[in-house]
Amino acid sequence: MTVTGRADARRNRAQLLAAAQAAFAEEGLSVPLDAIARRAGVGAGTVYRHFPNKEALFAAVVSERVGLLVEEIAALAGTIGRADPGAAFFAAFERSVEQVAYNKALCESLASDARARVAPDARDRYRAALAALLSRAQEAGAVRPDVTAAEVTSLVAGCAAMAGFTTAGSGRTTSIVMDGLRPASATVTKPNEICCAECGAPVPAAGTGRPARYCGNACRQRAHRRRHTPA
Repeated sequence: MTVTGRADARRNRAQLLAAAQAAFAEEGLSVPLDAIARRAGVGAGTVYRHFPNKEALFAAVVSERVGLLVEEIAALAGTIGRADPGAAFFAAFERSVEQVAYNKALCESLASDARARVAPDARDRYRAALAALLSRAQEAGAVRPDVTAAEVTSLVAGCAAMAGFTTAGSGRTTSIVMDGLRPASATVTKPNEICCAECGAPVPAAGTGRPARYCGNACRQRAHRRRHTPA
């Protein structure tokens, strides 16, 4: 293959991955390959030259997206994780729900063992990153000791799925689930509280206006920096 040919192949593959990422995020695994090809502006033959089937393309997309989520979890472990393992774990849980809720591909890859053949390496990497945070949080007494990483992964998928069935979104459901992960002696979220989207700490709901997402300026600024820092 010539240098130009290799460049064209790389460009076509990048176009395919971008188009597939958008299509899978919106429609999940049910989207036809022909629709992805049209979205990428290439022929079906080009798709099959890069990926033997839709599952291979799906696996590549999920692996890339989960990789970014794993990087975010690692960043949480490196920033607030040393000082407060519990806060790091619950922030990672909330961030995972937030990402998976708006991406059907991620939700399908995490939600069911029937999808175990789809991107298993990506799911394993995610579970390992979450398990490390979970272990530290359990050692610190912030999370009940009988919970496994596999169960936490299923809970993330469940909270994300609930986001599509309630007008209130997944925030309240996620808060309740996170309360269930805390030891019995831990303070639970009261009916008029939500959890900080960054550290997981309870945030009293405002009497009027838009509900607060963060417990204070420090978490608000940390979340802002993370959203606007290039990957």
